[in-house]
Amino acid sequence: MFRPAAAALAAIICLATLALTLPATAAADDAASRDDNTAILVLIPQDASTPPSYSQEIADGFAEIPQLSVGLTSATQGSYRREQALLDISQGTRVSRSTYDPSEVPPVGLARMVGGGGVVEGWDAILDRAETAPQTIEPGLLASSIPGGAAYVGDATKLQETVIPATNRLGYVSSLALADTTDTARRAIRQSHRYRLVVVATTPGRPGLRELRQILHMRRPGQLVIATQTPPLAPILPLLPIAAAGLDENAGDPVETEGKGLTSDTTNLPNLVAGIDIAPTILDHLGLTIPDAMTGKPFRAEGKRQPEELTPFRDRLDELGPRRNAALAFVFVGWLILYLAAGAIAGREKVSRRVRRIGGLAVLWIPTVILVPAALGNPSAEVEYSLIAGLALLFGFLSDRFLGWPRATLVPAVVGLTVITVDLVLGSHLITRSILGPNPGYGSRFYGIGNELKPALMVLLLAGLGAALTGRPKSRKNALIVLGFGLALGMVLGSGRLGAGVGAAIIVASATAVAALMMLPGKLTWRRGAILVAAPVIGLALLAVLDLATAGGQGHYSSVLSGGESGFLDDVRRRTTLAWQQLWNGDMPVVTLTCLLAAAYAIRNREMFKPWAGPIWPAALVGGLAGGLVGSFTEDSGPLLIVVATITLTGVCSYLLGRPDSPRLRSEESPQRQE
Repeated sequence: MFRPAAAALAAIICLATLALTLPATAAADDAASRDDNTAILVLIPQDASTPPSYSQEIADGFAEIPQLSVGLTSATQGSYRREQALLDISQGTRVSRSTYDPSEVPPVGLARMVGGGGVVEGWDAILDRAETAPQTIEPGLLASSIPGGAAYVGDATKLQETVIPATNRLGYVSSLALADTTDTARRAIRQSHRYRLVVVATTPGRPGLRELRQILHMRRPGQLVIATQTPPLAPILPLLPIAAAGLDENAGDPVETEGKGLTSDTTNLPNLVAGIDIAPTILDHLGLTIPDAMTGKPFRAEGKRQPEELTPFRDRLDELGPRRNAALAFVFVGWLILYLAAGAIAGREKVSRRVRRIGGLAVLWIPTVILVPAALGNPSAEVEYSLIAGLALLFGFLSDRFLGWPRATLVPAVVGLTVITVDLVLGSHLITRSILGPNPGYGSRFYGIGNELKPALMVLLLAGLGAALTGRPKSRKNALIVLGFGLALGMVLGSGRLGAGVGAAIIVASATAVAALMMLPGKLTWRRGAILVAAPVIGLALLAVLDLATAGGQGHYSSVLSGGESGFLDDVRRRTTLAWQQLWNGDMPVVTLTCLLAAAYAIRNREMFKPWAGPIWPAALVGGLAGGLVGSFTEDSGPLLIVVATITLTGVCSYLLGRPDSPRLRSEESPQRQE
């Protein structure tokens, strides 16, 4: 009896041991798999012998490594500072540096601790500064989101700010491997066996690229390596080279893969990601939850690898800001030259009205002709200025020549809005590279319609409607026509897949609601006033439906509301803070006051526009002014919106004041019967 019982008991023990051992083995295998699923962030300083700037040497070095997916990264939003770029990586979100108090990042330093870790001196000041930002900012959120924190490998004597991406929210670094040696790659790989994120500060220049090659050679399958130029200590356009290997790998996959281009949902542009995308990319690769406070999106490798396109693209973006005001000034200078030349040849009385019309139409052609230099790549400043001014005046002349007053505004409106819509459908490549585009180089907006174009396109639509409805009386039908076209433009400019401008929908809805209200017969009533106030809200609601239907909730509108009530309030705080700052930036107070005085002058002396060619024209002018004013309070560019709206309305007013003195036109301008 004893032996069978003992045998049975032994069998039960063996089975129980096997049952316990198998899950433990599987768990160990899973743990090993997770351990292999690690990330290394490599920061490569440029060669110390070169002036601090974008490093072509590092960009070329990335291009020489076939397994790397390459692109550019937008390091900061607005004005650039190296420390801010590193902080933005650590927190996965950003706002313009000017909205912090103080605007400059407090100095940081390293202090060794027992056990191999470290504390960042000055971190409390960084946390206090983050509290002043107009949205939720959490420095160190990346390392705090990773169990065990992050390790830092670097030189104890150089670039101590580069420890910031490895620092957690309390100001601690889990491991410091500091030494002035040449075994950076081995130290990095060794640390990656213990920590799921390792931040590496390499040797500057070519030696740093060699250390990156060694890390890539030794990296394990499933291990993510992100390499970027260390943000330089200089005022630059904040676009830097970036590369990645292992984005689409899991543990056990082959290490050697052919690189592609880099992009993300933040930028929606090929070969461009944002610095705030690095943190969510790492967490996504590690299989960890991305905190709601991180607004960046994981970037991905897709499309053709185009390293030769990166530097020309960056150079073009670097030219946009300095050329903007000069290019627009050239249009008005060209207009003045045309007036003087025509008056000198034919006499002022004969040409003044025609030149007024041509110049006014040239202003309305600007949103279209700025796309021409963008299509040519990056022409010289002189060529760009000449093309914009020359084409705007030429098209203004042709429009006036072939369409009688006051219908010529229909041509720039139809052509401009159509061309821009087509470009948005194709990915806004020309708009992005134009002088009035969103200018992704400065990190506020990467695609779609920028704040400079929103009020111009709004006025352009109203000018086109003015031409189409010339001579028509006030009626519900004509009011609905205005609202219908406003709805269409608002959807184009506001859709997350096209213009990606939530504020544009508010601007267009406000402008066309005012214009439509003025096209209704009768007096203003409380009911009509309520509809006017509700118009922007209705526009936003329709935009939300469109965003969910076409962008799957991932469009620009959804991103604004993704944080719930607190996220929405953060966005409102950010916009109002930046708008107020813009009002006092440089010459903007004087420019804004001048534009407001010009609008007041036109309203006070509106008799000079009579006889109107029907009620649509005063409706268009007042609606355009209303849209610009609303935009100044709802967009982070603030007064820039009313300035652009006023300049574009100046073109419309100049065209209307160029009315030919003709009996036929006077008879056509007489009011028609009410519909």
